[in-house]
Amino acid sequence: MKISIVILSPLLLLASCSTQPDNLALIMEYQNSMNNHELESTLSMFAEDASLNFGPLGTIVGAAQIRGIHEYDVALETRVIFEDCQAKDQEVSCRAIETNEWLNQVGVDSIIFDETLFVFNSDRRIESISSTLSPESIEVMGAAIADFDAWARSNRADEYSTLFSVDGEFLYNYQNGMKVLGLLRQWRAESG
Repeated sequence: MKISIVILSPLLLLASCSTQPDNLALIMEYQNSMNNHELESTLSMFAEDASLNFGPLGTIVGAAQIRGIHEYDVALETRVIFEDCQAKDQEVSCRAIETNEWLNQVGVDSIIFDETLFVFNSDRRIESISSTLSPESIEVMGAAIADFDAWARSNRADEYSTLFSVDGEFLYNYQNGMKVLGLLRQWRAESG
């Protein structure tokens, strides 16, 4: 019995170490899939009950909402670069830089997530992603959202209201991404 434990311990240690490079490869696969707007490939990387936590930007839970946020990202032509990634067990922590057409329309080059933590389940699917925006990005995003929101509520209230549920939650999907871009272009044209 002692021989089995002695033999199994190194094997378990080896198995746990071998998942770290695999998880780093999964991050690069996710990044490439997202940036190439391969929606079905991106979605296949998630567990059915996965969650995405973007701090002050909100939390997304479950396959339907995760599909919606990724459709929205396709509409906005979102690109994300994960850098300085560190793997430990079933987790990978990275710094993330995001660009998209929404940011471009409000005059922001990119936003930075100081930490993005991926947690993988035993099937190598993403169980959760938690992202922490940098303080500078929070400030820039807050100002841009406030300015655009005030204009949209005053000048395009009917159209703007269709972007939200009856509970006031923003509805992430491809169509709303395209509507937001249209509204942003109108806002820029009218606001200078």
